[in-house]
Amino acid sequence: MKKLLLSIVCLQLVSMLFAQSRFTVVQFNKMDVPGIICEVPFIETTVRAAIDKNFEKLGYKGRKQKDYMVYAGVTMPEFGNETYDIYVLVERKSRQEKDVSNVTFLMSKGFEHFVGEREENRLLDKTKTYMNGLKNLSAAYDLELQIAEQEEAMKKAIKKLDNLKEDSVALIKKKRKIEDDMAQNRLNISSQKTDSTRQRQILDVLKSKRKTGEMKEEKMDY
Repeated sequence: MKKLLLSIVCLQLVSMLFAQSRFTVVQFNKMDVPGIICEVPFIETTVRAAIDKNFEKLGYKGRKQKDYMVYAGVTMPEFGNETYDIYVLVERKSRQEKDVSNVTFLMSKGFEHFVGEREENRLLDKTKTYMNGLKNLSAAYDLELQIAEQEEAMKKAIKKLDNLKEDSVALIKKKRKIEDDMAQNRLNISSQKTDSTRQRQILDVLKSKRKTGEMKEEKMDY
């Protein structure tokens, strides 16, 4: 029981560590730019797609700008009533931690006027809250990927089963034909045996006539 409780506590601690986003400064266009970064325990392709799909559902299509995906003119309750350009960077954390991604958000009021920690504490706090939910967002997307993959695997398994059933029907027909052919072959063998016996008897009769003729010639010589 103690081990189980300890495992649950450890899992909760790991989840909290991954969930916590923090303020950071990154290089963008050769300038130091303020942003928010967090770790998400999924591979970068999954996290990137999950974020992109989420913005797409809200009606925002991203465009690539260098390593960032930019969503322009975004108005979301999570960030308040104003409109922002959101720059998103998703990277693999390290070679050793391939299944963990670093996600960086840069919040701009337009024309790359990025919001700093001193300017908009409330906005950055809201951004942190939103980013803390990226784990669940990525987990939901990853689950959908697994479901789609499993559905495809199920379809392939069913198709293979149907093919095997068709093969079984074909083999049964083939077996019946072979059995019919074998039965016919047995009849042919029996008939051929009778014919062979009859042909042998005829040959024996003919050969016996040859011997009878030779005997008659010998008598005539005397």
